[in-house]
Amino acid sequence: MSEPITTAVVRAAELTASGLPHRAIALLRPALAADPLHPEAWCGLAAAHLDAGEPDPALEAAKRALVLGGDQSWAQRLTALALSELGRHTEAAVAARECARRAPGDWRCLVVLAEVLAADPGGRREAVAVAREATRLAPEQARTFQVLGDAALRVRDWGTAEHAYRTALRLDPSAEDVRANLATVRRKRGAPAPTASPAAEALAAAHALVWPAFSRLAAVLVIGGPLLLLAGMPRPTPATGALSGALVLLCAVIVLRPAARGRAVRRALLHLPRHRPEVAVVATAFGLALLVLVGWTAALLLGASTVQPLVVAWLCALAGGTVVVLGRTG
Repeated sequence: MSEPITTAVVRAAELTASGLPHRAIALLRPALAADPLHPEAWCGLAAAHLDAGEPDPALEAAKRALVLGGDQSWAQRLTALALSELGRHTEAAVAARECARRAPGDWRCLVVLAEVLAADPGGRREAVAVAREATRLAPEQARTFQVLGDAALRVRDWGTAEHAYRTALRLDPSAEDVRANLATVRRKRGAPAPTASPAAEALAAAHALVWPAFSRLAAVLVIGGPLLLLAGMPRPTPATGALSGALVLLCAVIVLRPAARGRAVRRALLHLPRHRPEVAVVATAFGLALLVLVGWTAALLLGASTVQPLVVAWLCALAGGTVVVLGRTG
């Protein structure tokens, strides 16, 4: 008896991501025989076939998903990639453009559109522009910069390609294919291939993890402060303290998540403020905000009714958030 289809879809995605697409296909086929109206399962099957280098069945599965509804964006991306693999570049571009039109804020649609355009000699210049827009939408995603580097490499824009690959490696130092492409670009430009020490790579990985975490922390603290103030009007109570405690716990989850990426990254996180002054400034501001917020939470739970500490915490958070925004746009 096949597994429940939702479990099969999750397991198949894990198998495909682990480089075992044929096992994913073997898992999804009987699940779809039992429940053929599950669009996510058809998308998972299409993705597995693409990863296995089988564009024909991938296209068939993606088209089934399109008919059934569900995540149309995912189904259209898979359709475009399958058509591109089959050499049907015009149709692939139409599918990818429709995906980008329907979900203009989804960087994954732009990545697929850039890949499809780059596969067609007539669309390679446009592919660079589309990939550049994807990096603007998702500057924390290594994949967007990898695709920009690949597109720039095809049009021999060595400067753009090198910068894109360097950024992709900073965000994901484990991407060996990007490292190889960067070496190719530097060889084309007549420069020696870069060699980075493990410590430098760990620092780059830590910085790539910390900055998105700072962005999330800024949003939680800057928005949460006024909301707590409103919740505590006209006078904060222990119930307000409970809400503040929940906010502190959420911040703790955001702060601790980067440390779960491995021992080398955890060690680099400890040294990061010394190497990146802007990280030290933001960490200090957010640290003060959280420290004051924890103290205020404890005081409220013990019966206090003041809001001055909350204002101080919010101002510290605002200062840290301002540095984060300037760092993103600078």
